[in-house]
Amino acid sequence: MHLSAHPSKALALAITLASQGLYAEEMEVIEVEGHRLNGVSIVDLTDIQKKQANDLEDIFRDQPSITVGGSFGIAQKIYVRGIEDTNLNVSVDGATQAGYLFHHQGRLSIEPELLKQAELKAGAGTALDGPGALGGAIRFETKDAEDLLRPGEDFGALIKTGYYSNTEGYKASLNLYGRINDNWSGLLILGRNDTNEIEDGRGNTLANTSTEQELGLLKLSGEIVEGHKISLSHERRYDDGRRNLRPHFYDAPWNQTTDQVSRRETTTVNYEHDSQSDLIDLKISAFKTDNYLNQRDPSFDEGAGVESYGLNIRNSSQVGDHQLTYGVEYRDDRGYYINPNIEEDAKVYGLYVQDLFELNDTISISYGLRYDRYSLDDVDQQSFSASGFSPNANIEYKLDDAWSVRLGYSTALRGQKIKEAYLIGFRANHPDLKEEKANNAEISLQYQGDSVRGSLEVYRSEIEDVVGTVGTRATGRFFGNAGNLVTKGFALHIAKSWSQAELSMSYSRNEPELDGQPLDDGNLGIGTSFGDTLVINANYRFPEQNLELGWSGRFVQEMDDVQEGYIPKPAFNTQDVYLEWLPMGDEQLSVNLTVSNALDKYYLDHGTFGYDPDSQRTIGLPEPGRDLRLTLAYKF
Repeated sequence: MHLSAHPSKALALAITLASQGLYAEEMEVIEVEGHRLNGVSIVDLTDIQKKQANDLEDIFRDQPSITVGGSFGIAQKIYVRGIEDTNLNVSVDGATQAGYLFHHQGRLSIEPELLKQAELKAGAGTALDGPGALGGAIRFETKDAEDLLRPGEDFGALIKTGYYSNTEGYKASLNLYGRINDNWSGLLILGRNDTNEIEDGRGNTLANTSTEQELGLLKLSGEIVEGHKISLSHERRYDDGRRNLRPHFYDAPWNQTTDQVSRRETTTVNYEHDSQSDLIDLKISAFKTDNYLNQRDPSFDEGAGVESYGLNIRNSSQVGDHQLTYGVEYRDDRGYYINPNIEEDAKVYGLYVQDLFELNDTISISYGLRYDRYSLDDVDQQSFSASGFSPNANIEYKLDDAWSVRLGYSTALRGQKIKEAYLIGFRANHPDLKEEKANNAEISLQYQGDSVRGSLEVYRSEIEDVVGTVGTRATGRFFGNAGNLVTKGFALHIAKSWSQAELSMSYSRNEPELDGQPLDDGNLGIGTSFGDTLVINANYRFPEQNLELGWSGRFVQEMDDVQEGYIPKPAFNTQDVYLEWLPMGDEQLSVNLTVSNALDKYYLDHGTFGYDPDSQRTIGLPEPGRDLRLTLAYKF
């Protein structure tokens, strides 16, 4: 596996964030081609082909306000503005990825090869972001047949094979897709990814980082009768390997080696009804997802997971100048541990409404409200419940055709949830646990000209009574309210485009503090601090040669605002280059070459720095060194 930055994504990020506005489903998102759909910018992940993304860090690496720690796939965690993804509402095709398997590794199992698009909202957002979105929301959407079929084509296939020099690994996939009739289409994707162990920038082999992954997606989409559409999908992702028990730390006697199996299976049903009426645009989503980890060391046989069921019923109505979106949703999460067989159950019910309207030609207003009710019955026979409202309001003012300013305030409430599957029965919930409450205030200035775009965002977010592990080894550890988490910062994005080239710069500063102290590497499940980050991207297209060249640089400053007993996180920078060639002049055959970490730098991402004050050592895994990736794709 390899973690790399990719050249034109930050440009896309800058373009999108610069042009984002105020809409019913306001999402701060990554934009690859700069297009907009109903005012919502879309992350078109077909761009993955150019950069050969292989994991979460490859997807988000060029967004300076995000760091993905973990060094390789199974250990990766997403930090948005310093807030860990456990505090974000993450979904795949509408299926919420709830729970947390093990605090020493990542909880999200996402295969870029399957993705069509992703949307990111940083900070507490609108009523449409789902329950408990304290730090924001990420929505992934997988491909369907219509995304791959060419005009006039009824059936097709896409074969891809890739090689990774750093791990001497390969990745192969087969996509079969077609129209069954005028109303129905289907898609089948099968893939495999095998890698050897990672080599860092000093030429050291990182033990127990090899991977065997299998992936699959089956999707059927069609129209039952006119105006009634349905999509059925089943996705699975398996990840086997011999790993350290704490895979984000280096191999050592205290970090024993185990055979591990990680899997995620998600089944979704999505229904849409457009009655051609201004009052009815109905969408219903139902899902089941199961995320599971098994550590099969001969000395112990155990496993843990989180299984979720959910339903979301949503309708949109145009009433005069108002676009109203409202609905109800329900989710049931079951956390379970095998050997001994124990479990706990959490439920959440939600009602929500969001309104968008244009007051006049220059002012747009959006406001909404959620009501959520939570309950948790844990393994210790304790019962928790919480309920409350989460309002939000945004206003956008257009200064002229190019300039606009937006003010926003939003809140989010989260009651008690499944904390960590692998600690069910081992780490208790404090009996006086309070619900968490997020408050987010943001102001942004945007400019969108013919060839220049830019934005400046300034924000402050607070999560009151954030839940984490509290206590010590001596007194005992438990899940409790760790304090108030405050994040302040800003992000600046500038992009310039020409007929055949683009150039962009994105800069971000985040200051997450827990009760006035900067987050450290021990705040697992809450977040971490990372240095100011600058991302610069440039690419150039040669139309006559059907060729595109790109470069990306990521520059991270030293993180020296640390707690007593910790050391600063050193600065680092990485350089990536890529080439895409279409020998036949179209997408039928593509050749992609990427050199990530081209200067073979040795560094530790600030999301996996892993300094241990007791041993006074850095125990996190370094990032991979130089990796040359070559992918061939043929479409017929």
